[in-house]
Amino acid sequence: MKRTAVILLLALVALSAFAEEVNRYADSLLHIVQTKRLTDLERAKLYADITESYCAHDMPNTFKYGTMGLEAALRCDDKTLIFRFYNYIGSTYTYRCSYDTAKVYLDLQIAAAEASGNKKLVQKAWQAAGNFYARQGQFILAVESYLNILKHFDGDESSRDYIIAHGNIGECYRRMGNPKRALHYLERERELAEKYGEPTSIGQAQRELGYVYLALGDADRALEYMLKVKPKERGAPVNHADLCEALVKAYLMKNQYPDALACAAECKDAAEWLGDPYIHTLTWNLYADIYRAQGRYGECRAAALKAWSIDSLSINTAPTSAFNIAFASAMLGKRSDASRFFGVYNRMMNERTDKNYHEALSQMEVVYETEKKQQQIALLEKEKRFFIITGVSGALILLLAFGLLFYRHRLNREKRELAERKVKQLEQERQLVATLALLDGENAERTRLARDLHDGLGSMLSVVKLHLHGIRNISALAEADAGRLAKAREMLDELAVELRRMAHNLMPDSLSRYGIKTPLEDFCRSVPMASFQFFGEDLRLGSRLEVLIYRCAYELINNAIKHAEATRINVQLTVDERFVSLSVQDDGKGFDPETVAYGAGFTNMRNRIASYNGKINVYSLPGAGTEVTIEIELTP
Repeated sequence: MKRTAVILLLALVALSAFAEEVNRYADSLLHIVQTKRLTDLERAKLYADITESYCAHDMPNTFKYGTMGLEAALRCDDKTLIFRFYNYIGSTYTYRCSYDTAKVYLDLQIAAAEASGNKKLVQKAWQAAGNFYARQGQFILAVESYLNILKHFDGDESSRDYIIAHGNIGECYRRMGNPKRALHYLERERELAEKYGEPTSIGQAQRELGYVYLALGDADRALEYMLKVKPKERGAPVNHADLCEALVKAYLMKNQYPDALACAAECKDAAEWLGDPYIHTLTWNLYADIYRAQGRYGECRAAALKAWSIDSLSINTAPTSAFNIAFASAMLGKRSDASRFFGVYNRMMNERTDKNYHEALSQMEVVYETEKKQQQIALLEKEKRFFIITGVSGALILLLAFGLLFYRHRLNREKRELAERKVKQLEQERQLVATLALLDGENAERTRLARDLHDGLGSMLSVVKLHLHGIRNISALAEADAGRLAKAREMLDELAVELRRMAHNLMPDSLSRYGIKTPLEDFCRSVPMASFQFFGEDLRLGSRLEVLIYRCAYELINNAIKHAEATRINVQLTVDERFVSLSVQDDGKGFDPETVAYGAGFTNMRNRIASYNGKINVYSLPGAGTEVTIEIELTP
C-alpha cells in the first residue's frame, strides 16, 4: 500500500508540474494578446499557440481560446490557421462526447485542409477523422481514415502523421480482434520511428505491442512492453488512461490486485484532470472488473452503475458496464436486474459488429471456400483415376446413386420449407394490411376531428369571442354581471387555447409538413418536465410510421405523467436509413413488468409496432423509474 501511495503521489506531482509550466507559457502569450496592438494574423497565430498549449489537458480553455482564435483566422482568411482551430475545437467536442458537433468541425477541417492544397494538413485532417471514429468504436471507418493518410503520402516517410498512422491502423486491428494483422503495422511504425528518431511513436508502438500480447494472453510480455512506456506517458493523460486500462487487465490476468487498483486510481486522476466523461466511464469499469475478480460483488455493481450513469450508449464502454451490472446482480440474487442487463449486454454486443466487417469476412470466406473446393475437386480427380485403374467403378456408381437420392431429398425438403415460408409470409402480409388499414382509418379520423375542432368549433368560438368583446358599455351592467362577463371572456380565451392544443395533439400539422422530429420536439417542449434528444438523420419515414411513432411517444409521456407521477422525462429519437428507435425514460415510481396488467392503450401500441416487425421493451423496477424502448427496422 505504501508503494502504491508513493506512485500516485509522484504521478500527481508530475501532472501538476506539467500543468503549471503550460499555464505559465499560455499566460505569457495571453499578456501579449491583451496588451499589444496586433493584426488579425498575429493575433490568430498567438491564439493558435495558446490553444495548442491547453489542448489535451484543459478542454474549457482549449474551446475558449480556440473560438477566439478562429474568429481572427477567418477575418484574415489564413487556411492553415483556420484548419488548426477547427482541429482544436473539434477535438474538444470529441473528448466531451458531443459527437454530432465534433463531426461538424471534423468536416470543416477536412474541407479546409483540402482547400489549402497542403498534403501535410490533409494528413492531419484524416488523422483527426480516424481518432474521431476510433473513439466511438467505429474501427472500420477509422481504418479507412488512417489509410487516407498513407494515400496522401508526399514522399516524406519521416512525417509524424505518416508514422503514427501505421500505429493507429495497428491499434484498430487489435481492437477489432485481429492482433496478428495489428503486429504488421505496429512493427512498421516501430521501424520508421527508430529510423527517424520519433520517441513518441516508439512509445506508441511499444505500448500497442503490449496491448497485442495482452490480447494473445501473454501477460508477462504485455507488462514488459507497457511498463517501458508508462513513465513517458505522464504528460498525456488520455494515453495514460488507456495504458492504465491495459495494465489493469494484465495485472488481473496475474491476480495482482493491489497493482491493478493502483493503475485504476491513476486512470481516475487522469479523468478528473481532463473532465472527460469517457475516461470517467472507463475508470469505473476498471474498478468493477477488479472487484468482480476479487468476488466483491456489491462494490462491483456500484462501480458499474456509476459507469452506466455516465454513459449508457457508447459501444466502447456501455457493454462492459452492462455485463458487470448483470453479473454482480446475479451473484447478489437480483434476478430482475441481472436478466435486464444481460439482455442489454447481448443487444449491444450484436450492434457492435459492423456490417462492413462482416462483409469483409464473408468475402474472405468465399475465397477460402473456393480454394478448398478446388483442392477437393483435384483430390476427387485423383481418386477417380485410381478407382478406374483398380477397376472399382461400382463404388463410384453407388456413391452417385446415394448423391442423387440425397439431392432429391434435400430438394423436396427445401420446397416444403419454401411453401411454409410463403404461407407464413402471406399470413403476415394479411395481418399487416389489416393493421395498416386500421391505422389509416384512425389517422384519417384524427385528422378530420382535428380539422373540425380547429376550423368548425374554433371558428365558432372566435365568433362568440368577437361578440363578447364587442360589448363596450360594461358600465351599464351591474357589477356582478360585469364580473361574470370578464370571467366569461377569460374562460373563452382559455377554451380557445385548449381547443387549439387538443387539435394539435390529435394530428399536428407539422407532422405532415416536416416529419417526426419537429412535432415530437414541439410536444416535448410543451410538457414542462420533458426533454427531447435527437440522434441521426432527419429523414422522412412515411406518414403511417411517423404518425405511429408520434402517437407512441404521446401515449408513453402521458403514462409517465398520469401513472408514474414522474418529475423528469427523457425522450430520445434515433433515425437513420436502416433503423428508427424511440426511448422514453422517466424517474417515476416504476413497477414490476412481470406482474403488471397493461392497459388497452399500451396493448394497442404493442400490436401496431408488431405490424412493422418492430420490438418494444420495458425496463422498470418499483421506485427506480421506467424506460420503454421501441425499435423498428426500416425496409429499403
